[in-house]
Amino acid sequence: MDSSLRALLFVLYGCAFIAGFNENLMNMALVSIMHQFRIDAVAAQWLVTAYMITVTVVVACMAYLYRRFTLRSLFFAAAALNIAGSVMGMAAGNFLVLLLARIVQALGAGVFIPLMMNVIVDRVPHERLGGCFALGSSMITIGPATAPIVTGFLVSELGWSSVFVVPLGFGVLFAVVGWFAVRDARRPSAEVRFDALSALLMALGVTALSVGLAEVSSRPLAGVIALATAVLVLAGFAYRQARLPQPLVSLEPLRSRAFWPAAILVMVTMMTYFSLSVVTPLYFEQAAGMSASMAGLMLLLPVCAHAGAAIVSGRQLDRRGEWPLLPLGLAITLVGVAVMVAGAFLPSVPLVVGGVFLGYLGTGMLLSPSQTAGLRRLPLQLHSHGVSLMGMALQLAACLGPATYVGIMSTVVASAQAAGEGAVQASSQGFGAAMAVAAVICLCGLCVAIVYARRMRETPYGE
Repeated sequence: MDSSLRALLFVLYGCAFIAGFNENLMNMALVSIMHQFRIDAVAAQWLVTAYMITVTVVVACMAYLYRRFTLRSLFFAAAALNIAGSVMGMAAGNFLVLLLARIVQALGAGVFIPLMMNVIVDRVPHERLGGCFALGSSMITIGPATAPIVTGFLVSELGWSSVFVVPLGFGVLFAVVGWFAVRDARRPSAEVRFDALSALLMALGVTALSVGLAEVSSRPLAGVIALATAVLVLAGFAYRQARLPQPLVSLEPLRSRAFWPAAILVMVTMMTYFSLSVVTPLYFEQAAGMSASMAGLMLLLPVCAHAGAAIVSGRQLDRRGEWPLLPLGLAITLVGVAVMVAGAFLPSVPLVVGGVFLGYLGTGMLLSPSQTAGLRRLPLQLHSHGVSLMGMALQLAACLGPATYVGIMSTVVASAQAAGEGAVQASSQGFGAAMAVAAVICLCGLCVAIVYARRMRETPYGE
């Protein structure tokens, strides 16, 4: 790769880190925010869920945005939104303003990640895709993994609003560097059209899905109604994409047997990964009695394991292919989640910590190879749509995972306390129940990984 591409990737990797960091920016601050604004965990979780929903909608629009606007204009629009959202968050005096700040941040983050993925797919040599995607994916996941560590200390020492200093500082830094490094020889097309109704359907569908998953365990009727609404609206979105001459995002890649299983694996991986990043700090603080800074510090070693696994696995994919890398990563993740379930119900904090380490290690092995396996088999004309679909799978999982598991955890905690259990024991039971559901999802993902990786071993570069 030439020096200009390296500089461009450096900036885009950094911005992907910011986007990932922002996703878990609030995790260590949720308890403090709940106390200050007198809200419960389900309401506070919307600071995470609303961010994910917004990012998902923006990612769905990126196939259009990438073809309509220059790389430079997209980059600086996203940087400005990230900086504006960070400033709003620092100054927020009530929950609604804080929620709005998170949505503004998400508008920028939704551009950063697929922008990086599009540049990699379009400009990196085929034989180096795995390694470059591994670095990109590690930035996407190291960001949210390091967020609890950094923000834990900030919350403990300076209060919850100080967490916005990090994305603000890095946002300004990469905007300055990007002024010199972000260049694009592409010519955007004025002929592509934006379908606002498709974007609205996506927003409504993902919101209903998140609400349904969060409510179904505590208020079954309301949850089921929301889930049914989500299915109908998202089905309408898919139907509209199939009928439009210029869809917001083409569903053509989902017809590929090499693409759609990879997207499923991305969803399973990210549901587990982001759920650990959200639910584990709550467990450490509420059940283990740790401070926010100590709870964040407990994730330091798992974060390092995740980063190392991501880089190594990307290179191994380039050399050896999907088998046995994908099944091995999911198997390690499953073992880690099962160990956490055991640690929660015994209870044993060291056992939970060991399970968290294995969970981070396994997801690190799995994410970038799954993305690369699906995207590198698409024809050139479907690259931007494939990136959007893969990004949507990633963000949907990051949205649905925490909403599901926090909902389960909150319901079990409330039931246990109503039955006379103490706060510590109730929190342990809630965490264990949430991780038990995660284990079932990981088991299903493992079955998909085994079948998919074996098939790709026989057809390494296409169907």
